[in-house]
Amino acid sequence: MENVPVIDHARVEAIKLAISEGKFSVNAGAIADSLLASVKDLVQNQKA
Repeated sequence: MENVPVIDHARVEAIKLAISEGKFSVNAGAIADSLLASVKDLVQNQKA
C-alpha cells in the first residue's frame, strides 16, 4: 500500500466539474512530451 498514490478527491471533483462545464483544457504538447520521455526511459532501462 505504500506505493499507492494518494487521491485528492476534491481536485478530482473540480476537474470533473470543469470538464462538464467545458472549462477544462488539455495541453496536448505537455502530454506528448511526457509520453515521449516515458518511452525514452523505458527503452533506456531495457538496454541496461
